[in-house]
Amino acid sequence: MKMKVGTVLAYLFIYVCVYPTFSYGADEDLIRLLKDKGILTQPEVDQLLARVKEKEKKDGSLKAYYKEGFHVDTPDKAFTMVVGGRAHMDYLSLDNKDQQASSFDMKRARIYAQGNLYKNTEFKAELDFSEGSAASLTDGYINLTHLPFAKTMLGQFKEPFSLEALTSFRFVDFVERSIIANSIAPGRDIGVMLHANLFDGILGYGVGIFNGNGRNKKRDENDDKDLAGRVYLRPFRKSGIPFLEGLQVGGAFTWGNQQGTVSNIVVPGSETGIVTWNKTGVKSDGRRKRSGAEMAWVAGPFSLKGEWMKTRWDNLKVAGLRDDLDVAGWYVSASWFLTGEKKNLKEGIFGRVTPNHAFNPLEGGWGAFELAARVESFGADRGIFKLRPQGQSKQRFATGTNRAHSFALGVNWYPHNMFRVSVNYVRNEFDDPLSDLGGDDKEDLVLSRFQVDF
Repeated sequence: MKMKVGTVLAYLFIYVCVYPTFSYGADEDLIRLLKDKGILTQPEVDQLLARVKEKEKKDGSLKAYYKEGFHVDTPDKAFTMVVGGRAHMDYLSLDNKDQQASSFDMKRARIYAQGNLYKNTEFKAELDFSEGSAASLTDGYINLTHLPFAKTMLGQFKEPFSLEALTSFRFVDFVERSIIANSIAPGRDIGVMLHANLFDGILGYGVGIFNGNGRNKKRDENDDKDLAGRVYLRPFRKSGIPFLEGLQVGGAFTWGNQQGTVSNIVVPGSETGIVTWNKTGVKSDGRRKRSGAEMAWVAGPFSLKGEWMKTRWDNLKVAGLRDDLDVAGWYVSASWFLTGEKKNLKEGIFGRVTPNHAFNPLEGGWGAFELAARVESFGADRGIFKLRPQGQSKQRFATGTNRAHSFALGVNWYPHNMFRVSVNYVRNEFDDPLSDLGGDDKEDLVLSRFQVDF
């Protein structure tokens, strides 16, 4: 979906700059400041705040403030809206026999508006401008929350599959997600989903029906729809045992018919091809089944995560060949905050990190520092690469390698909770020489990112 950048920014400017003039937020700030100075007692503060709230209700005025985004609320919170965004500036350095040049990249530049109507109708619309003047829709949905045990989301959003894929890029441990999260997890699609976070976060689920052919596709490729589901469990969340409270396990699946071409499988960041499908066009004309298992554990400044995923295609075909083929893989990653912070695991995904002390050298604050490591492996069915007789020649489904191994080390610095600097070293090794690497079977990457969100 495309629209002019200037139009979008103009609307957002009106919302965040005009609405605040009708706010009583400054009165509340002044009252709290007088209390901090010892001029007002707590009973006097409570009395004055009650008067301000009553005046707001009578006037029907809006309250504007900033808290991880620009907020506008009605006094009764029946109508709320927040406007924010993010920018990711990357630098990629490659050691792969000069097959690709090192480069700066504006990976993401997004602006969003989300809020609530009549308390039970949530909405979000987010646009990405990183591809130039044309904006594309990332998220665009309505979420009906009348039933806490079965909320209903409609529109374009992430399918319920994979801890890492569902966690925002703002909060993952590395510059790029794992190979399996990049190539097997479905990502965003258009559909409808029931979901809930139950028993104060002990159990959560999401189950939905989707077109099954990705985001911003106006029409499905067939009349069949994909069924997707995920469940996660934190059995010790209320146990009172700090060592186990942060343990989460889960599983997910997708199931449906796929028609059309199959996407190449590449290494995130370098885009080196692991499975490069036959140029004549490999097509799927049958079932596509994904399955996944996940775990996460947070214990103080330490966190551990791991996932396994698999995709199986029934009836892949190319140049007269037909076969049932699959790919699968896993990763395990760990992180440690040198400055003592704790990962925010909530409602089945990871969220924002807030440093114990924001960067302020004059007052001894240096932000949060995190070390991370990840090991992963990806495997493809050997039948994908096997040469098979077809008429007077031989054909294969794809070129590449049936096995890729990756090891990553990372350092993350959080000067404050809205800014992050990340540097990663990644070593990728392959079981076969790759044409993308000039016949080599390994590559070294240095990935860096400057990230701000507001």
